Amino acid sequence: MVGPLELPSTQGGMSRHCEELYARLAARGHEVSVYCQRAGESPHRGMTLKRIPGTRLPGWERLGYSFLASLRSLFGRYDIVHYHSFSSSGFCYLPRLGRKRVVVTVHRLEWQDQKWGFMARTFLRFCEWAAVRASAVMITVSRAFKSDLESRYKRIGRVHYVANGVTPPRQVAPDVVAGFGLTPGAYALTVGRLVLEKGLDLAVDACIQAAGDPARRFELAIVGGARHSDEYVDALRARAADAGAPVHFLGLRTGNELEALYGHAAVFLAPSYHEGQPLTVLEAMSHGRCVVASDISAHSELIGDAGVLFASGDTDALARELHAVLSDPARAADLGAAGRRKVLDSDEYQWDRAADETEQILVAL
Repeated sequence: MVGPLELPSTQGGMSRHCEELYARLAARGHEVSVYCQRAGESPHRGMTLKRIPGTRLPGWERLGYSFLASLRSLFGRYDIVHYHSFSSSGFCYLPRLGRKRVVVTVHRLEWQDQKWGFMARTFLRFCEWAAVRASAVMITVSRAFKSDLESRYKRIGRVHYVANGVTPPRQVAPDVVAGFGLTPGAYALTVGRLVLEKGLDLAVDACIQAAGDPARRFELAIVGGARHSDEYVDALRARAADAGAPVHFLGLRTGNELEALYGHAAVFLAPSYHEGQPLTVLEAMSHGRCVVASDISAHSELIGDAGVLFASGDTDALARELHAVLSDPARAADLGAAGRRKVLDSDEYQWDRAADETEQILVAL
């Protein structure tokens, strides 16, 4: 498997997907090797972790990793090389030279991110093209991605939709939340990597808008870490501080701390500009939290009418929808309950089901 830079990982939906999926396949007797730059103790949950040396320089980290991992997989004794994300699959034709079967799982369309310049965006488009041409089969985590790829590439092979899973939530006492300086049941929560495409600036600006009005004021809890530098986060901190807005940057949180933050939030915010099938939204829905999310296709497909959608990139629209649900707790509770039923009462979003479907796809190659 090629994709996660770090395993086990404290954040990142793709890395979590890889770990949960392949730990289950390893438990079923499949031999699983995972190439990653930063590897924990091996074996991990039945998987052999193999470290790939490389730089952590922005823009070069993923490029060097994917090349060396692809080169090593060319000479490794593997039946299948499974790539995760287009950004890792630019060299996926290398194991094909060794007559290995290549599978690519699409988690996001990375070339859409605003942060990329012309050269980086062009290379990421090439990665997508290479994945389509070199893979024996492709898997997507959203139906929208499946339809998009099949419409844009007439010579594409088989494409399967396999949804992410979610771990059933645990109930944790609210004193954990109070320890962060938050009021249980009165704060908005957002969880994810602190990068531009997650739209955190919209959440902060909505909190700033409401800060001067006692009837609209709310606390905002932001959970996650930056990928490379803290410049983006520092700018958000300064903006919130200057406006006197109650924005809490809590850094990375896992285990009971994260469970408590989900479980005692008034609402969950997902203002991303681009997503695949976000695990954080699935987790918030499993906790029965009302989700207010940007109206990108990934959110529309996942949430449907079991949440609130606002026009992507529109801070005023986010502020309006957020105020509407915060001022109507009964509606927020109904939407949260609908989301919980959608996620937990169906087998679509179960890791065991995802492992079953992926295993069937791989064994059939």
